[in-house]
Amino acid sequence: MWIIYSLIIWVFCLVYLFRQVNDPFNSAEDYLIPSLPVVLLPLGIYYIRRGLIYFYDMKQKKEEANLSVLRKEQKEKIEELKKKTSYYTTQSLIERYDEVSKKKKDEAAKESGQDLRQRKPVSMPVNRPIPPLQQQQQQQQQQPYPRAPIPQQAIQNYSNQQKLTQPNILQQPRVEPRWYDKLVDALVGDAGPETKYALICNHCFAHNGLVLQEEYDTIQYVCPVCKQFNPSRKSKQVIPKNILEENNTDEKEHKPSEKEIEDVIKQLKKEVEEDEKKGLNTIASRVRHRRSANSDAEDTDNEDK
Repeated sequence: MWIIYSLIIWVFCLVYLFRQVNDPFNSAEDYLIPSLPVVLLPLGIYYIRRGLIYFYDMKQKKEEANLSVLRKEQKEKIEELKKKTSYYTTQSLIERYDEVSKKKKDEAAKESGQDLRQRKPVSMPVNRPIPPLQQQQQQQQQQPYPRAPIPQQAIQNYSNQQKLTQPNILQQPRVEPRWYDKLVDALVGDAGPETKYALICNHCFAHNGLVLQEEYDTIQYVCPVCKQFNPSRKSKQVIPKNILEENNTDEKEHKPSEKEIEDVIKQLKKEVEEDEKKGLNTIASRVRHRRSANSDAEDTDNEDK
């Protein structure tokens, strides 16, 4: 920045010098004084810049040297602490008796060996005539030997190793709503699927979309699957009440009294006694008798007409 400011000053000095040169009444001293900054300013800018570069280079070299010295001192102190605390002996004991680290090393060596085997090209065997003696020896070698049973503890250890080696699934961090999300919800309203109600057809139980809480009680629609009409919840709630009120009023109006019930029971008892006197002891005989009586009554009515 200082270079830019100094260049601006130099431009002003140059403009002032041109004005003095164009003035015919000026003397030599008047030309000399404005020409000095025009000549000296570029030289000063160049040498000041070189001096600053040299100064910062030396400072950087000193800092790097000081940093290297500090690192050496740190390493020496760490080595002293390791020797005092017997770090190397404990590390060797851990490598000897720590089974987990051994298993990890063995698994890494096995995986590297399997990768190398998979990379090797497989050569196709050449079919050559085999003599009968060699064929018998090969058949004897190929006979399966009885395998020893694998202990259950080894299987459990292997399953535990696999559980340890499996990487933990990274759970995605839950994004919390920010202040502008809450502001938008307050202005527009939370109209997401979490706040809506599902429309289920009463006939085929198919899903017919989502509706706001205010529209859930009043909406009525035709199911696109079964083409059946689904009335609103309010109409369902109103109709049964009206029907129940009508039924209750009808029951109150047509409800017989106790005297009427007793008269009907007495009349039925008289009819049963009369049927027994006539010898109509069974229900079938009584029904036949009543049918014949009804048919006779109808015939007499027709004759009268």
